[in-house]
Amino acid sequence: MSFSAEWLRLREPVDHRSRDKTLLERTAAYLERKDEPVIYDLGAGAGSNLRGTALSLNTRQRWILADYDPELLSASLDYLSAWADRSRPTATGLELEKSGKLIRVEVKRIDLNANPAPWGEAKPDLVTSAALFDLVSENWIDRFCAALAKDKLPLYTTLVHDETARWMPAHNADLRMTEAFERDFGREKGFGPSAGNKAIGYMAQKLQSLGFNTKLADSPWQLGEGDHALIGQLAEGWANAVRETKSVPDDVVQSWLTARKARGTTCIVGHKDLLALPA
Repeated sequence: MSFSAEWLRLREPVDHRSRDKTLLERTAAYLERKDEPVIYDLGAGAGSNLRGTALSLNTRQRWILADYDPELLSASLDYLSAWADRSRPTATGLELEKSGKLIRVEVKRIDLNANPAPWGEAKPDLVTSAALFDLVSENWIDRFCAALAKDKLPLYTTLVHDETARWMPAHNADLRMTEAFERDFGREKGFGPSAGNKAIGYMAQKLQSLGFNTKLADSPWQLGEGDHALIGQLAEGWANAVRETKSVPDDVVQSWLTARKARGTTCIVGHKDLLALPA
């Protein structure tokens, strides 16, 4: 499953302000003794997770951005170049300077469904992701966690959807729309039937059972008037998902969508961050 660069651009500032700062600080503390930590970013998209994480980490860093969508990987290089104070192309990606940090970036097109542990023998110092694991199946999570345990690798993941969005003001179709959206959320997303809202709790329990020390923290989106464009895109996505289920009449979906795209709509979307360190 892939997302448009425009959607990722809209959500990036909200993602960055929503992530839990304490878990980010703990991740930084875990890596601080590494001269140049290698960070493997799964489902990296257009590079938002790097931009939201890197300035809290070591002076020197190496990032490997893994994604299946070549257009997003190409966009990530453009966005990172624009974000950096200075950048230069390399054979495999970019070398960036930003706020006193030196960041080497490599991009890799990877089919994570086929291979949830694409680092192979070249073990990174940290595996990370953002907004990925609610799209995968419990079976995929089992395979991924087993690979982390085998290689004794830490995981820092952010913004995993764990709670259905709450829209305000209330609309008489909210319940029907929510139930239909949840049915669609549990369908195939490219990794088997999606674990959806249950994914992050399931993953934390699985890693605990494999001997990891795990810490969960809330990182909800709290969307208000300044996020009108993102709210509109989110509502469009909901409406399209509900239409796929064919369980809500189209006129009801359209009435709900019109109300949600109106000025004054607010929304809270539950997410969680997870830091899991090998014991």
